[in-house]
Amino acid sequence: MRLLPLMFLTILCRATASENLSDHQQFCLESPQLSCGQYLQQQLSGLKAYSNEWYRVKAFQLNYLFDKHQFKQLQHEAEQLLQRTDLPEVFRVQLYFYYAKALNYFGNRTEAKEYASRAVAILKDIYAVFGNPLRVVELANLQITLGEFGQAEQLLSYAQSQYRQSRDPQFLFELNSNLALLVHQQGDLAAAAIYRSEALNAARTMGHPNKLIVALGNLARTRQLQGELAEALSLYRDSLQYTALPEHQIQHFIHLLRLAEISLQLQQPVQARHYLTQVKTAGLSEHHQKLYQQLSTELK
Repeated sequence: MRLLPLMFLTILCRATASENLSDHQQFCLESPQLSCGQYLQQQLSGLKAYSNEWYRVKAFQLNYLFDKHQFKQLQHEAEQLLQRTDLPEVFRVQLYFYYAKALNYFGNRTEAKEYASRAVAILKDIYAVFGNPLRVVELANLQITLGEFGQAEQLLSYAQSQYRQSRDPQFLFELNSNLALLVHQQGDLAAAAIYRSEALNAARTMGHPNKLIVALGNLARTRQLQGELAEALSLYRDSLQYTALPEHQIQHFIHLLRLAEISLQLQQPVQARHYLTQVKTAGLSEHHQKLYQQLSTELK
């Protein structure tokens, strides 16, 4: 599960201003003729290096690389920037986070944990001042990825407590999705289902297909694991209207696989075959390809 990008801050003459890094997409709309990556590089080239505005656009670029899973370039950019000793503190937190994500992606978990810990150490000194809930939640997600569940729980508890009055659906989606992930890791499926229901409510408020796919799929899988097969089937079916979009093809096939699996569990082989015949295995993970083979064998 991949989450929404963090909200980060830049320092402007000792004042603070929040930057939601998903804004890189909005920023790139200023130049529809160029790709977002090209436009960001063009803008950086025209700015004084390491100025306040340069850091702002650089933050957009780092987020773009992360969003596009361009981890090799992200790691290179982070390593170059980390050589500087004069980085704004809040930008350094962002850099540590992305560097940890890149290191973890390439299997260097020990060093990834080190940089994640550095980010959290700085964050403890500044998040109460800046009040940035998405940053806290995203760092908690990184801690979960690295297996640091105690630290993740502390961060999520802080976010949950400090921003309990928030009605921001993006924050509520991220918070509840990560709370669900944490308790699921601890084996508490009932609590995970409650959090995932709240995440789905937030996703419906946003109306964004990506969030709806994640929320519907996560809750459906939890319900399936709980044995609530009818509800799981309904949720996966609801998700197909969003996964049917071309850019979500892999997720579409995964959800069809689960629908076939649940149909078999409900002793509905005809329906199971209907779903399974729509699945194309190219691009699926080894785990899902094995599930496809298993279901194909059972349906013979």
